[in-house]
Amino acid sequence: MADDGVIDLAARQRSKLETELARVRASNEALIALAKANLAAQAQTHAAVLAVMEAETLPALDRKLTGRVAGALSVDVVRVFIEGHALLPAGQAIQPCAPDFTHALVGGKAERLGPIDTRYADALYAAKASALRTEAIARLEIGGVAGALCLASRDGEMFRPDQAADLLHFLARVLERRLAPWLKG
Repeated sequence: MADDGVIDLAARQRSKLETELARVRASNEALIALAKANLAAQAQTHAAVLAVMEAETLPALDRKLTGRVAGALSVDVVRVFIEGHALLPAGQAIQPCAPDFTHALVGGKAERLGPIDTRYADALYAAKASALRTEAIARLEIGGVAGALCLASRDGEMFRPDQAADLLHFLARVLERRLAPWLKG
């Protein structure tokens, strides 16, 4: 209210508009940050896929998974478990597991992202398990054989249950196609 008893509606409206503009700007900045993060994740996944595709032998794929793929994805551990098959007895990343182990890890779902499930951490990540905080696990289906792709990180915010898993599934499908010939042979 002005000193002469007149209400200044223009000032009130201007204040409302300035508040709304600040809210829209903040929302816009958050959207741009999310888009940049999504592009970065996509680029990381593409780099990981290229590393997987470069592997000409199963031992080379195992080395790529523990080295370039883990580095490209900024994770501490990459594991691929294949139920009932020891394709690479001395593998670091590619390992056998018991039948139905994949179901124990993800249940009926295609994936699970979030905090490390301590019930399985030692089996999945061995000596590194105690340092890891989050994981992303995707179900694999390699020529009719079940398996799991497991990514784990010390970063407590790396994988969250509310995250989209489309890039995880893309990497999982690439690995299925890459591993299938060795599983048959």
